[in-house]
Amino acid sequence: MRTASQVFYLAVFSLFAPSHATGHIATKSRAGSADVCAIEPNAIVSDACASYETLDALNIALTPSLEAITQTTDFFAYYRLNLFNRVCPFWNDANSMCGNRACAVDTLDNEEDIPKIWRAEELSKLEGPKAAHPGRKLQKERGSQRPLQGTLGEDVGESCVVEYDDECDERDYCVPEDESASAKGDYVSLVDNPERFTGYAGEGAHMVWDAIYKENCFSKPSAKPLLRNKFGGSFSDMVQAANDLRSVLRANAPAAQFPPEDDCLEKRVFHRVISGMHASISTHLCHDYLNQTTGEWGPNLQCYRERLETHPDRISNLYFNYALVLRALTKLRSHLQEYKFCSGDLAQDEDTKSKVLRLIDQAAAGPSIFDEKLMFQDPAVAGDLKEDFRQRFRNVSRLMDCVGCDKCRLWGKLQTVGYGTALKVLFEFEEGGEVPLKRTELVALVNTLARIGHSMKTLEHFRSMSDSVSKPQVSDSASTAINHSNIKAASKRRDTDGLDDLELLNETTEHPPSAMDSIREEFDAVFKAFRFVLGSWFGLPKTVFSIAIYELSRVWAYWLGLEVQPREWKIRFPSRDEL
Repeated sequence: MRTASQVFYLAVFSLFAPSHATGHIATKSRAGSADVCAIEPNAIVSDACASYETLDALNIALTPSLEAITQTTDFFAYYRLNLFNRVCPFWNDANSMCGNRACAVDTLDNEEDIPKIWRAEELSKLEGPKAAHPGRKLQKERGSQRPLQGTLGEDVGESCVVEYDDECDERDYCVPEDESASAKGDYVSLVDNPERFTGYAGEGAHMVWDAIYKENCFSKPSAKPLLRNKFGGSFSDMVQAANDLRSVLRANAPAAQFPPEDDCLEKRVFHRVISGMHASISTHLCHDYLNQTTGEWGPNLQCYRERLETHPDRISNLYFNYALVLRALTKLRSHLQEYKFCSGDLAQDEDTKSKVLRLIDQAAAGPSIFDEKLMFQDPAVAGDLKEDFRQRFRNVSRLMDCVGCDKCRLWGKLQTVGYGTALKVLFEFEEGGEVPLKRTELVALVNTLARIGHSMKTLEHFRSMSDSVSKPQVSDSASTAINHSNIKAASKRRDTDGLDDLELLNETTEHPPSAMDSIREEFDAVFKAFRFVLGSWFGLPKTVFSIAIYELSRVWAYWLGLEVQPREWKIRFPSRDEL
């Protein structure tokens, strides 16, 4: 039979405990937040068409082909860029240079180290009388494959050496590198200059990323005219009032109750691409990290935990970028069937082409992973929005000239060109049509995909490392020392706060308690119940306030036409069994 204190304690706890309101809200909020942020294998990557598990499986299947292309073929292993001759167009970066040896890039100063077709003596033939560089209009009339009409020889891939003269094509999403004879640039081996930790940090590095994230944000013009509501206020006044209410609610409620602003898909994609690129770069820096104590290169778990593990949104954006870039590559299937891979070695060129087409066929055989047709569909804003999107990503590519570390600048410029090429292919050309790509754009696209894929494999390695470190290690000697008497003694020392008091009341003893023991135990239980009830009453205003804020947020969402979240708190009475 239950004592009076037990019944009293249970009844009061069930009726007045704040945990039934705020506790439930907090638990739900934390759980909901965890569900949103956690990278569940079967969850669909936001704004993509595939799950994390599907993209991981694709990456595992495609990695051998990607590595064979980027590591063993001259066409994709060498890259020419203007690494040293451009100044930062946004600020004076004279004091942001990196002096570490790890920041240096080994350029190919000897032309004997690069294929003959890319050497200055071959490129300069474009300026000779027999092969004058054709203008853009003439190039368009002659076609992209034969702009020089065979004046360099029948075995020369003319599309490899003829480039546009201006900085950007009107459809470019970045500032591409120029491989023409008159351009300033250096060839580098991407294999011999791996992306890794360099020690580059400080104000200069922060300024670049701050500019990328802050200065390249979209303005938010409304496609709707100013309207008058029935109370006499304008539409802008309604928006301002909504923003003010949202600010008040955000200041007094958990962040998990308020999702991010519902930006349009195009703006979300822009920021996902930037964040995913940043996450991929961070992954490689943490994986190939220099231990300055031992002088050895290896993974840095603490770096991973600080930059990635505690930011699942960054990891999600990295997966999104993989879907986007891979979709762009598969869209080039018909174009690359006719593409002339030019390294000067016909056998290697054919081998390179077969490897690339085999990679694309493998990727295309899988499920749909990204649908670019969903973007830029609103005729009222699509044109301006796309131009805004394009110009802002060009700014990102220009910002790479502000990076003070040579190696960081190399990989930053290459990957921005890679992402810019992916965006151009997805949003400017129809599938199956001709796509005027420079060699540098194709090299950047494939190497960027390889970098993202390597990041995804590296994340799996870091997860395994983190799990192994987090698991408690119990030695055999320690486990054998724990015997029955120790367990019994430990059970008597456990915390007796909260509901554990009820369990203690039900425990049996070897000897019947005395009358004094029963009185003392009963008094102690009543005192703890009384203290608990008082604490609950003191916490009641906070509980009511939390419920009010939560309900206001639901009303606000309903008023703006957003999805109203289901109510996550309730008041319930104890069941007969609980009493």
